[in-house]
Amino acid sequence: MKFKSFSAHILALLGLSEWSKVEDKNSITVEEVAKLKNYGFTEKFLTDFKASLENDFQDESEDGNQGEETEEPKTTAFLRGLLGDTAARLTQAQEQLEALQTQQRDENRNNTALIAKKDAEITKLSGIIAQLSAAAEDDPGKGKQHNAQADGKGKFNLQDEKQLGGLQGEMFSLDRPYNLRAKAALMEAAGFEMIALPKASSIDYSRLKEDLGAFYRIPWQQRLQSFLMELPSIESIFPLESGYQDLATLVNIWLGEFSQAGNEESDFDKVTKGSYEFDDETLRMFNVMFAHRFKNLKALEKTWIGTLNKEGSNPIKWSFIEYILAETAKKLHNEREQRRINGIRKDPNLNEPGKALAAADGLYEFLNKKVNGHTDINNGKFVYQIKPFELGELTEANIGEKVYKGTSMIPAVLRDSGNLALYMPSHFIVLYHKYNELHYGQNQDYKANIMYVKEYPAVKIIPVPNADNHHRIFWTFEGNIKTYEDKPGEMTAFNLEQEDWSLKVWSNWRESIWAIAVGFKYTKKEDMDYTRQMIFCNEYDRPASYFVDADKDKNPSAKLHTSIVTVANTAEFAITDIEDAPVGTVISLKCGSVDKGVKIEKSGNFELISEAWQPGKGDVIKLMKRADGKFIEIGRENASSDALQFASDETEPSLLDGEVFVTGENTKATAITNFTDAEAGVVYTIYGSGSEFASTIAAGGNFVLTEAMTLSEGKFIKLAKAADGKFYEVARG
Repeated sequence: MKFKSFSAHILALLGLSEWSKVEDKNSITVEEVAKLKNYGFTEKFLTDFKASLENDFQDESEDGNQGEETEEPKTTAFLRGLLGDTAARLTQAQEQLEALQTQQRDENRNNTALIAKKDAEITKLSGIIAQLSAAAEDDPGKGKQHNAQADGKGKFNLQDEKQLGGLQGEMFSLDRPYNLRAKAALMEAAGFEMIALPKASSIDYSRLKEDLGAFYRIPWQQRLQSFLMELPSIESIFPLESGYQDLATLVNIWLGEFSQAGNEESDFDKVTKGSYEFDDETLRMFNVMFAHRFKNLKALEKTWIGTLNKEGSNPIKWSFIEYILAETAKKLHNEREQRRINGIRKDPNLNEPGKALAAADGLYEFLNKKVNGHTDINNGKFVYQIKPFELGELTEANIGEKVYKGTSMIPAVLRDSGNLALYMPSHFIVLYHKYNELHYGQNQDYKANIMYVKEYPAVKIIPVPNADNHHRIFWTFEGNIKTYEDKPGEMTAFNLEQEDWSLKVWSNWRESIWAIAVGFKYTKKEDMDYTRQMIFCNEYDRPASYFVDADKDKNPSAKLHTSIVTVANTAEFAITDIEDAPVGTVISLKCGSVDKGVKIEKSGNFELISEAWQPGKGDVIKLMKRADGKFIEIGRENASSDALQFASDETEPSLLDGEVFVTGENTKATAITNFTDAEAGVVYTIYGSGSEFASTIAAGGNFVLTEAMTLSEGKFIKLAKAADGKFYEVARG
């Protein structure tokens, strides 16, 4: 820093015509240092300035006059900054004085001492402002300070008077209050103590919509898009194509057999053979939207300023408007990636927000419809396009065998083409590698972690991300399945509208994931074979043991899956229907919470069940929908149905041969005082039964509990035995 350029201003602030002398050198005294600190100069600045002054600024002489010319505007800007911040502090002090006087007048508070102290502070600040205002300001010419801003190298210039850090673009203008506050925070972090920050008000953000326009008129949008594409995307395995509308036609052709033995003596027309069958895939594009209201812009601004002050961060990266858009776009991007795999389109209800996964069909729902059948939009017929392989459940013990079996069932002309790939949920990749290591790890030619089918090296294995709850594997040609959009970047083409303290943001776009060629459209399943099929898969997707969450305070929906777990509601909720349940399919409904949980009365759509269902946590009821919309009961399961049962009236039951137990049907009051045959470190679950003589466990003796436990019907406790022989509570419910 060129301290010489500050000398005239500091002399003026101190009211001196020449410097004080210390040991025959120009210097500043202890009293003068204290006075300058009151103006906002930091200890570090004053120490460095004093050292340079005592050396007659010789360390700056190498730059000659050039240094003075470039530093003078920064000096002026710095003093103006001090003046502005001192004025803000004065305004704040005056507001505080008025508040103290109001309290004393209206609330009979004794604020005399505080008022006197605040008066003194205001007098002092007024004097500082008077001296700062009187300090000389040289004007080297309009625009000259901007020439020094970047020095041709794009440096971040905190002293710039018009733009935050000298950054160009309307969104960095210092007439935006949030940019002024950012500058003050950055200067304070850099060692220039900014005494008071301007207060936020509801009108501070009124130019955000204008800023958005400025944001998109410069190449910053490209940098935002580039930043987002660094996040994992399935576009690397399912390429993205733009410019598609709903109901676009993807044409493919099925060819019959053409060649035959030479038979030139025959009549030509009698030996011609071969056929062409044109078919098409009708691409469905789903309308998706984002609509949000940022309700606390003040809090958002504080977060943004915090990112500027992070150690090692380059402040040139962010403007406030970019921060808002980037944080929003990151979340939208992640939701779209999940939806592209797991989405199941459900038409929205009017004036009701929908789920992200219900905005569009994803990969696995696309495959499900081609396997289970769907209505052809062109002719209204119900058609099937993929005949699945009957492979059974995929497990760690058999996955290698199932992959081999499925691949071997694909026609050789496709399997050996070199273009076929097996797409497998990423969690199955680990199981496949472990299987190969277990069965072939001792072979001399064994290769670990291969990404192709071991028995068919021409068939590549490609992991599908975000598919942990799926068990479907499928084979097709690379590039056959693609992701589609209407206009590039449409999802992040945000619209903004500011309303007082809130900010409305929205965008609309279209998206899809589809295959160019699936299979011939059959109206009868029994006519299907594997000869006119371009996608092959196993017979099931999500296992019945995987449960999806139901919505709070609503009837559960079987749209996403047929195994559903309920959640805590705002009040106990009576289920009157299971929405989107297919006729003839078993629906498993599991109680996930007894805190304002659910119940099913024996009435209405459930009048055919055996009795009302008042579940405990973990209980399951299995139902099937009839054609008339009513549900029949297939069965019920209690959470403790697989548990080992204690003998009745047992006070020291054994935990041998199990980890889940249920108390017996006691005939008298029974207090459990200990468990025998327990292993240290194992978590045991004990379910209760009955209510009249339910077993109890006291919080003492061999048990360390949060409180005593009564194991009545529907209750449970999890305990772990420690090295000291006592049982410690892990959880209860």
